[in-house]
Amino acid sequence: MKAPSRQPAMIASRAHTSAAGFGRALSPRWRVGLLAPLALLAAAASADGLAGRFEVRSADLELKDGVYQLNARVDLPVEDAVKQGLAEGVPLTLEIDLGIARVRQLLPNATVAELTQRYHLQYNTVSARYILRNDNSGQQQSLPTVDAAIEQLSQVRGLPVLDQSLLPEGRRYEASVRAKIDYGAVPLTVRILMFWVNEWHRESDWYTWTLQP
Repeated sequence: MKAPSRQPAMIASRAHTSAAGFGRALSPRWRVGLLAPLALLAAAASADGLAGRFEVRSADLELKDGVYQLNARVDLPVEDAVKQGLAEGVPLTLEIDLGIARVRQLLPNATVAELTQRYHLQYNTVSARYILRNDNSGQQQSLPTVDAAIEQLSQVRGLPVLDQSLLPEGRRYEASVRAKIDYGAVPLTVRILMFWVNEWHRESDWYTWTLQP
């Protein structure tokens, strides 16, 4: 921290003059544009946010009709405050990252495949239903309650991820799954300004297991 200035009166006077000039130069439209992000910052700082346990509880790859399908279960950090926000129209986004690598003895593991699956959950006031959309495929589900929507969001079942031919037999592989969750539609510029607040975004640890075709 810098030592206090020896000329506080002069500095204060200059600061006041600059601020006054800046305020006169701004049109009402620009003032609203500056105040809106500040209001968003204050709301984000006081929000309960994504509290609670957040982890990939289980995951596996199931071979079906020549295609490996991902099944996973995620514990979501969604408590009453977030559920209330969802009921008021605040969106919730979940990303599932999958990585598959061939295990090598003397060299770093070789990446075979990487995939990110994105889901978007939001309340629709017209239908009074919760709409869960798969952003990759465009498919969506309509669910009656917030609890039913969260339960559906927490599960990945039968997601096609990899052709069987890409994992030859006789080799050992590692598969890893990670989840990311975002609450609300906070602009990137605001996130950068509030870099110390993580209430709207969280990432789980990697869940890793061995796969041997």
